[in-house]
Amino acid sequence: MNYKNISGLMLLLGTLLTSCEEEFIPGDTIYEKQLVIECYLEKSSNNIPVYAIISYSLPFYSSFGIDVVNNSFVRSADVSIYDGVSRYTLQELCLSSLQEPLRTEVIKQFGFNPDSIKTDICIYVDLSGQIKPKEDVNYELRVITQSDTFFSQTQIPDLIPIDSFWFEKPPGKNSNDTFAQMFCIISDLQGQSDYYRYLTAGKEEQLTAGIASVTDDVFFDGQKFKFTLSKAQGADESFGDNTGLFKRGDTVQIKWCNIPESHFSFWSTLETSRTRQGPFSSYVRINGNIQNGLGIFGGQNCAYYKIVVPK
Repeated sequence: MNYKNISGLMLLLGTLLTSCEEEFIPGDTIYEKQLVIECYLEKSSNNIPVYAIISYSLPFYSSFGIDVVNNSFVRSADVSIYDGVSRYTLQELCLSSLQEPLRTEVIKQFGFNPDSIKTDICIYVDLSGQIKPKEDVNYELRVITQSDTFFSQTQIPDLIPIDSFWFEKPPGKNSNDTFAQMFCIISDLQGQSDYYRYLTAGKEEQLTAGIASVTDDVFFDGQKFKFTLSKAQGADESFGDNTGLFKRGDTVQIKWCNIPESHFSFWSTLETSRTRQGPFSSYVRINGNIQNGLGIFGGQNCAYYKIVVPK
């Protein structure tokens, strides 16, 4: 055995490993502050008002604290939505201006836990409920700030509801009497591209979107399609034997939505980017639809279901 060659190989391997561990320090000279918009138009029985969250992006080196987050919200903007006939202005609303119990009710209405909100979130909302989202309408979002004007467009697609739900024992070692697996059937529409997104919640839980909450109908266009619907797993939750299963006896809420392609592309790329971890992962650019800005103006047609998981 040639020990000299082995020593050379080990030295080369050590050099390569050291190179892989070299710290990457992103430059701060290329950073440019951008406007970030998150705005939704939802048609559903829950009558969620149209709202927009508008903030500025933060540089890589930002120290995150309550003051930093509070100062990132854009205030005194002119935010409006045009439906081809009328233009509706959204009113600015900050949590610090609300008294209890209204503050708690507003936070719950938008799907947040009141106990976890420590910042002064500011949103723009259709308080009077003038906007009635409906299909076959092109909606335009316009945001005017002190420095620029931003536009986006979206639509409300047809709703394809869930036809039926049922539960079965999970396979393998999870085959027990404590948890169950949910199955569903939908009747996808033929000859058009359909896009879906879902959220789930258990008893006394907030609706949560899973790490893979969207899909298209590429593989089941026009079919009566059977599939498993997993309990959404939050980004901070660890995986275990019962991940994706529903607890027997629990009352489960399902939010099931049809969304347009631009909305689907946003969530698909965002959720893919969350799974890309480590130094060897490729970068995923998130596909928004805000002209000259970041974020999403998304239409969605949603159905809400409450189901009791049989014991």
